[in-house]
Amino acid sequence: MSALQYPLTGASVPAAVPAIAQPCLGYASPSVLCIHHYGAVLPEGFERIIQPIVGATDTYASTSVPADPSFSLLANASFLIFDETRAADILGPDPVVDFIFPLDNVPHEAPTYEPNLNLIFFSRLRPDPPAQYVIDLNTDPPTLEQRIFDPPLVVPCGSTYHAGLIYWCGSATYNGIYTPGIYALNASTGKIHPVLNNYFGYNFGTCDDLAFAPNGDIWFTDNWYIHALPHIPHNHTIHLETAIYRFTPTTGQTQIVSDAFSQPNGIAFSPDHKTVYVTDTGADAVSLASGEIAYHSHGKRTVYAADLLPDGTGMVNPRAIFLAQDRVPDGIKTARNGLVVTATGHGVDVLDERGQLVVRVQTNFTVLNVVWAGRELNELWMVGFGGGGRGRGGLVGRELL
Repeated sequence: MSALQYPLTGASVPAAVPAIAQPCLGYASPSVLCIHHYGAVLPEGFERIIQPIVGATDTYASTSVPADPSFSLLANASFLIFDETRAADILGPDPVVDFIFPLDNVPHEAPTYEPNLNLIFFSRLRPDPPAQYVIDLNTDPPTLEQRIFDPPLVVPCGSTYHAGLIYWCGSATYNGIYTPGIYALNASTGKIHPVLNNYFGYNFGTCDDLAFAPNGDIWFTDNWYIHALPHIPHNHTIHLETAIYRFTPTTGQTQIVSDAFSQPNGIAFSPDHKTVYVTDTGADAVSLASGEIAYHSHGKRTVYAADLLPDGTGMVNPRAIFLAQDRVPDGIKTARNGLVVTATGHGVDVLDERGQLVVRVQTNFTVLNVVWAGRELNELWMVGFGGGGRGRGGLVGRELL
């Protein structure tokens, strides 16, 4: 940075810092903004005030930067570009974010696309009623309704589609008692059956999210969040540490993969089947004494990558690759081209395979999880606190198996 010399004293002060928010070549401002130099230098006097409230935390755009009027434009932008050279492939020529459905201000999770029916299923993390939401993409505009399955599915936190079934992390129960595990849904009939509901008689903590490995095993994260959700009828205390597990459906074997995370949450595999991505949301800390969740921005808010062993039985070389800029990185998915998309606060961050931030998609609600949907898998649907939205650009989801 150059300096300006004071002619009498010889003292120097930094030259003016370029505007942080700038127009992007080929895109309309202020809907799309380019962030100069990743915002690495803000003028003196900036302040980001932390809101320690789960689901309503501070955002990067809420940072006060009084010496740079351009920064205020971030709050109403739909897309923030941090790497302009790679953004065009992500956004396409005409990117758009739509707020589709207002939802109540409780957590909504586990969005999954059922390609045979052209429907999106997602959950409301309250047990009364034990119903799940269904978005019908066969109508224009899409419609929203609730459905109760057989047996009823209670507050599922994660889900994925595989071979004609939707697999949920949750509890399907006739008696209402929450038993964390993996349950499979036939979306055409509404019938659910248990796939895994214990570890040698121990109850899992939550079973938060899951993904199918290349060899057909189900990897899932297990944390303690279900114990901080109100009105969930438990028949157990916490039995197990937080961990990542690998379940083999053909044999029934469950094996721990890692217990090195504070609160392991989202999980996804890369399209080349070499890397597994995991989010750690320990900043949303569970108090076992009070049964509540408290947000601490200095806690774990991290995306990790690890190498998948060639035989698929475990992972090695775990490394932190991204610290969430807003709230925590909750749900995580990989695009067909290998880019990583993770739900972080009021939007989603698009990362390359090494965790470098390229683009942020901003929303007017807190996003907890995402899924690609539509016949071409070119719609990114987002759900969370207060709403559901849809982003359309250049990214395409992975082919469903």
